[in-house]
Amino acid sequence: MSYLVLARKYRPRTFADVVGQEHVVRALANALDSQRLHHAYLFTGTRGVGKTTLARILAACFNCEAGITSTPCGECEACTGIASGRFLDLIEVDAASRTGVDDMRGLLDNADLAPAQGRHKVYLIDEVHMLTGHSFNALLKTLEEPPEHVKFLFATTEAKKIPVTVLSRCLQFNLKNMLPEVIEAQLARILSAESVAAESAALAVIARAANGSMRDALSIADQAVSHGDGAIAAESVNDMLGLAGRDEIGALLDALAAGNSERLLATGDDLASRSLDLASVLDELQRGFHDLAVAEALDAEPASAYARFRGMFSAEDLQLYYQIALMGRRDIEFAPDPKIGFDMTLLRLASFEPAGDAAEGNDTTGSGNGVERAAGGDARRYESQAEQAQATPEVVDEAAQDVADAAPVRNPSDNWWEVVSAMAPAGVTAMILKNSNLTDRSAQGWLIRLDRSHESLLNDKQRLEITRLATSYAGSELRVDFEIGPLEEETPMARESRIAKETREKAEATLMEDPNVQAMLNEFGGTLDSARLSDVDGDAGQPRR
Repeated sequence: MSYLVLARKYRPRTFADVVGQEHVVRALANALDSQRLHHAYLFTGTRGVGKTTLARILAACFNCEAGITSTPCGECEACTGIASGRFLDLIEVDAASRTGVDDMRGLLDNADLAPAQGRHKVYLIDEVHMLTGHSFNALLKTLEEPPEHVKFLFATTEAKKIPVTVLSRCLQFNLKNMLPEVIEAQLARILSAESVAAESAALAVIARAANGSMRDALSIADQAVSHGDGAIAAESVNDMLGLAGRDEIGALLDALAAGNSERLLATGDDLASRSLDLASVLDELQRGFHDLAVAEALDAEPASAYARFRGMFSAEDLQLYYQIALMGRRDIEFAPDPKIGFDMTLLRLASFEPAGDAAEGNDTTGSGNGVERAAGGDARRYESQAEQAQATPEVVDEAAQDVADAAPVRNPSDNWWEVVSAMAPAGVTAMILKNSNLTDRSAQGWLIRLDRSHESLLNDKQRLEITRLATSYAGSELRVDFEIGPLEEETPMARESRIAKETREKAEATLMEDPNVQAMLNEFGGTLDSARLSDVDGDAGQPRR
């Protein structure tokens, strides 16, 4: 007997065999059991999720010799005929190949005739959205006033292309993409029945590669059995699909945690030389960042593959890295070639860090994947801008220092911006404190006022973090309370903006007085780009992150 592929051999024959679409199965079963039958059903969803399968099961439910039921016997002439494709009253049509109006009229000419074998004459039209407008019009006449013995079952991946006049006459069921864990469990059952040895890690890879399609998963499993000589192993599946395994992703994370750009790129080169799908590598990186971020947020252990990286990255780092990998995955298709897009994504991962980490610039310990890389990138950016302006950095430094010198000097204990700077908050905490006023301060506690535009940032986690920072700053236990209201004093953020503006204006005036700048502007008929001067920090005369 010829080999029957897994997707056909294990195609569900009853509702009980269907997995991942319980919401549709429940609705259909209840309708059948209560004899609340409609004349037209539309199944929508992506490929391989069970649209045609459910339609055939429904056809068997309509025609089973045991009666209309949600549990067809599977043994009568109608059930076996539908399962084998030999039932005369199930007319299956592929709309992609029969789109013309004449095809539709010819199909429906016999609709008025009584069924030849069964109880109902069932028209199953796959990819129904491919019909032409005239074909839909021809179908609509019968759909509006169908004979009692006729049922229509439609399946499509593009429900939006179906005219609303047709949609309104159908019961529509939207099938979901199957979750990887559902696919993995079903694969395990099927392969066990086939006596095929399969590693659970390999099944997880196949389930993810199927992108929600059970049929695709079974097709990949068939291929994996052949590739693995009768068994399915994770390494074999990764090799077959051109995917990066846990070891490869671990090597990238090791280099990233060490802040070693050279090693990160070298690892990327190695992956590319092995003809791995670079887009899928970024997908796996996203999964790694996701697992670590969730573990960090819930104070739990990540998946075993990433457990050793727990604590190597801050929560802010993981959020940024995930976003970079996500955008890199999207943009890789627009790069001159995938390797260039992949390299640029790795460089962004190595070069960028959350803005809040700038406040921790005095901490030179740790993995080295933060401040030092960012400072180097800012210095290079600053040097490039200085070269474009044909002026030395000292010109801008002098302007920044003039503004800083003009700022009033008071007792540090009275300056909220100095207190905030000394507390070195990061991320959302920094956003809260830099947009607040300290309205009351004593040895026992502080009262911090926040305006309503930033009220949503203040949650229990942030209250605890700010209390911790305040206690650390004061050197003794402090109570920190918060109130919401108008801010009467300049906030640290407003001060930074003011000084930056003054610095920019001063720097622009200084540059305009520079003979070299004047000569260049006159020679090329250019203008000074004031926006570039906003990268100067008014407090230190250094590039802002």
